[in-house]
Amino acid sequence: MSALRALRALLAAWRGDRYAHGFVLLLPAIQYGLNYFASVAALLFVLAVWNTRLRIVALPSLIVLLATGASLVWAIAWVPDAPNLAREARLAVGLLVMFWALAGTPRHHAERFDGRWALIVLLALSVFTALQSLAALKGISIFVPQKMFFKADDAALASKWVEHAREHGYQWKLRSAAGFSEPSYLGCVTLLLHFVCLHTLRGRLRSLAGIVAFATCLIAQTYFGLLSNLAILIVFHARRLPKSFALPAGVLVLSVIALLVTTDALPLAAQQSGRLMRILDGQDVSTGLRLFEPFKLIAQILSQAPFGLPLTIVDPYLLRQGLIAPFEDTPLHNGVLNLLFAYGWLGVPLIGLLWRTAGGGVAALFMLLMMAQNGASLDFDKLAMIIFATQIARHGPYRQTIPRTRAAVRASSALMPFAPPAAQPERHIREV
Repeated sequence: MSALRALRALLAAWRGDRYAHGFVLLLPAIQYGLNYFASVAALLFVLAVWNTRLRIVALPSLIVLLATGASLVWAIAWVPDAPNLAREARLAVGLLVMFWALAGTPRHHAERFDGRWALIVLLALSVFTALQSLAALKGISIFVPQKMFFKADDAALASKWVEHAREHGYQWKLRSAAGFSEPSYLGCVTLLLHFVCLHTLRGRLRSLAGIVAFATCLIAQTYFGLLSNLAILIVFHARRLPKSFALPAGVLVLSVIALLVTTDALPLAAQQSGRLMRILDGQDVSTGLRLFEPFKLIAQILSQAPFGLPLTIVDPYLLRQGLIAPFEDTPLHNGVLNLLFAYGWLGVPLIGLLWRTAGGGVAALFMLLMMAQNGASLDFDKLAMIIFATQIARHGPYRQTIPRTRAAVRASSALMPFAPPAAQPERHIREV
């Protein structure tokens, strides 16, 4: 009976906000489609914008237009390569939409969202990742075929590497990625689901969501997922801790790190994980492209191109300057740092305004982590996920004003019949 009651509650929650729950269910398929514009990501972006009351903010909009114009004029005047104006315009519009959506309010009933739907999807991704990992040990490939992805030529697709290995007759050894193109994208989606669960669940369910998110990232060996989930968890709970606890906690963490280093525990753990060892040695390609290499080139770009360079011509510019090797991937895999590549010094205030518009704190950190997962921070998928999760965090069930009396609780329950039961926590209410 309890299972039937839970199922009825989930169905009731679904009727309360069909858009939000449907968005979560479509997340595992966000990279599928025929092409960029006929894809699940494009559909979710349209739904996210449609269900948002956009608010035009003057200062960020002005700086976006100035930064885009200055970057294009500088490129035309000083760089021989011609930028792709259509794509540059699309990136600028994407940045404007993100500003307007973050400053706006939801049209849907975000206060009726039930975080258990996000937890169910997170559990399903975890099970898929574990099965994928176990099957790989037996040499069985259960990766999603290339044709399902709207970027079927993406070099990061696991299925592409499996087929390449089979054609050349050697064994493949790939990290699990569930139904996504790469493990870090799986970490990105687990970050979104964990972030939503933190704001919409309580007690054991919230703790379970964190455990499942970390377990999924560990199985996939996505250190972006592990570190970003850890950062969100720490920042989310830090605001609830007394300020006097911050200094002892910091000293404890530093002491543990010092102990691990002095006892050689950290190098020993790194040897058990080949990828961790490569990261510590600076030989991991993925980490280098997202973190180390961009920082090496940012100073060069800011000094030689103070207004930045359009992203569609950065590759030939870096090749001509001898800053990157030909036929190798480019260091444009960090969406936050790409704002500095694209807009130069004007990218600095843009990042600050994004932080402020997102509301600062854990929501702003989540936004920057989502953007940093890869270089496509202003594409349909990232925009849709950032807009959706930020709205749930701001306007979810636990952001409501909690009534002070039991009579008020009964009245609010009658007005919101589809809200999850935990949204009205009577156990915290004093009799007056």
